[in-house]
Amino acid sequence: MRLRTKSFALLAAVALTAAACGSDSSTTTSSSTAAPTTSASAATSAPTSAESSSTGASTDASSGGSETSPAGGSDVLPAEVKATFLGDLTGAAAFCGGSARTGIEQAVNKVNEDKMLGDGVTLSVDFQDTGSDPKQAATQMSQIAGTDTMATLIGCASAVGQGTVPVAQQAGVPVIAMQSGTQAILDAGNYVFRTTAPQSTYHGVQVDYYAAQGAKTAAMVYQSDNPTLTELAEKIYPDLLAAKGIELISTEAFQGENFDFSALASKVVGENPDVVFLMGQGTPNVTVATQLLQQGFEGRVGGSAGFANGVLEPLGADANGFTWPTDFNPASPEPSTQAFVQYYTEKTGKAPDAFAAESWDTVMLLVAGLNKTTDYTRAGLRDGIEAATQDGLDGAVGPITFENRDARIGGLLVEWEDGATKIVE
Repeated sequence: MRLRTKSFALLAAVALTAAACGSDSSTTTSSSTAAPTTSASAATSAPTSAESSSTGASTDASSGGSETSPAGGSDVLPAEVKATFLGDLTGAAAFCGGSARTGIEQAVNKVNEDKMLGDGVTLSVDFQDTGSDPKQAATQMSQIAGTDTMATLIGCASAVGQGTVPVAQQAGVPVIAMQSGTQAILDAGNYVFRTTAPQSTYHGVQVDYYAAQGAKTAAMVYQSDNPTLTELAEKIYPDLLAAKGIELISTEAFQGENFDFSALASKVVGENPDVVFLMGQGTPNVTVATQLLQQGFEGRVGGSAGFANGVLEPLGADANGFTWPTDFNPASPEPSTQAFVQYYTEKTGKAPDAFAAESWDTVMLLVAGLNKTTDYTRAGLRDGIEAATQDGLDGAVGPITFENRDARIGGLLVEWEDGATKIVE
């Protein structure tokens, strides 16, 4: 198998640099023009929901708890349909949240420009920052439930999502999640949907690749305070590797802060695996990779979505050859992907990343759900979204099907090369 000799001089400060960070403001606007800074308008066909709210109660646990419904009749769309993005704009998951915000902003623009909700109806999204804090997010969700927002979009960290969705389910607020990759997100109840396919459903493409490259041994290094990455490391990869005859010879866990990464790297390098699977959330990937390379590791490195959105840039050419599975790449030939890439690039002046694509798709599922119902209460919208999942979605990531309110896609393997990603054929 191919080995890479590393020559580098990375400063520890660079290794700890955060990849990206979103705004921490909570503002809302509605726009039919390009690229608003605090909210987005989306172009997909769907009706809007009412803006003023009244309260009602439901004791059926399967349909959520008490609900705030738009006033003026549940069969009438208001002039402004309101949604909220409860996202990780700052904190540990900001490398994802900032891009997710931009994706939602552009989706809202598209929806309103194309009048997807009908003449005279606009979609607006209020952005609230969780700080990547599950407790804070749960409190915010409780507050959102008491407003006239029709639905809440959430992302990115699974731990934050797990703190949010039980509150939304109890209150009867439809939730559409992006990222948030653990099964616990969907298990909260039938008001919760997800447009990002769980990484566990397509990471086999990465193991297949390294098996074809001749790998015989592997090490797993993962961030144990992230539920999605823990599931990948402890439940998904051991079976995938065993099925391909790759021996897992070392498993090391870490947490994102105040950890001795040098000692961890020393253990892993001492085992001399052919490939290291590094499952961290954003910046810790750079820290661990730096230590591995400084201690002489010359094998291959595979990862997860935590490598995306420029996270590997501090490593420079030393990250060439790093791979990770993804649900999105701008070079994908899928027509819906290319339409999204063209629109997004024209509006923002840059190519979208996976997080922008995934968040765009949350808006489009919301719009599709609105178009599938004539009952514009939260309960009616929930039913509309579920009906829309039966049809599937031509998303920014490509064609999406759904199983029990959860997205499924084929998945791609991408590789870092000189500051950019390319699809591994």
